[in-house]
Amino acid sequence: MNIFQEMKERVTARQVAERYGLKVSRNGMACCPFHNDKHPSMKIDRNYYCFACGAKGDAVNYVAVRFGLSQFEAAKKINDDFSMDLPIGTPGAKRKRKSEVKKKEKDSTKEERMQFVQKKIDKWTKDAADVLLRYLRWMEFWKEFYKPESMEEEWHPLFVEALQNESKISYLVDMLMFGTDEEVLDFSRTDGRR
Repeated sequence: MNIFQEMKERVTARQVAERYGLKVSRNGMACCPFHNDKHPSMKIDRNYYCFACGAKGDAVNYVAVRFGLSQFEAAKKINDDFSMDLPIGTPGAKRKRKSEVKKKEKDSTKEERMQFVQKKIDKWTKDAADVLLRYLRWMEFWKEFYKPESMEEEWHPLFVEALQNESKISYLVDMLMFGTDEEVLDFSRTDGRR
């Protein structure tokens, strides 16, 4: 389980929103902080969705949008503010680890093999991130194209899929782009089935 999944298990969008000042009614409705909302149009619980402006996501996404942070920075903020003590690496840790391995490695044959493997991992990571980014674009389209006109209208399955998967896929892209080598390898072993 990566840090984003663990965080999603521990804290809901509602808990985060209330922590940062959003007033949520007992039925989970709130005035959306992402547009000039006079009447509650945002449903918020584990995830959130605004029926007026279309804003949606989970706890990390809420913090990222609310404070203008990347998903990674938002996860670090929640980790600190909620005292979760999750081990969150820094985006530069991957590059630092590569240079340390190169310095320690004296055998040129072994170093060449390591470079070959690293190139394969980097290519796989780039390809996987590209595929996930294309899927995100499709979900954005589905979210807009199949958006229900009212809360009573039946939701199209692709709209539901977009709501359910968009933040997860966004986390996976962030993990592929900013995660440690171990997180990327863990993801590659499971082929993203989480």
